[in-house]
Amino acid sequence: MIMNRDNPSDPLTAFNAIVDQFLRECCTLGEQYTIEDSLLFANFHAYWKHITADTSYPALLGQFRVALTQRKFHATGGKRPTWHGITLR
Repeated sequence: MIMNRDNPSDPLTAFNAIVDQFLRECCTLGEQYTIEDSLLFANFHAYWKHITADTSYPALLGQFRVALTQRKFHATGGKRPTWHGITLR
C-alpha cells in the first residue's frame, strides 16, 4: 500500500501516487482510446477503496479529474464527460 492512513505526510502526494499506480496497473494509454468518465471513476473508486482500506478523501471525483488533466488527458462532453487517451484494461 502506498498511502499510510495513520500518518500521511502529504495527502496530495499520496493521492497522486495512487492515481499513478491505478494508471499503470489498470489502464491502457494511447490516442486511439476513450472511456466514459463514470466508468473510469467507478473503477478508480473501487481501486482507491481497496488500496486505502476505504479511507475517505475529500472531493475524490473532482481530485481524480484534476489529476487526469494534470497528466495531459482531456475530456469532452460537459456533464457526462468522455476521457481521451485512456481506457481500462
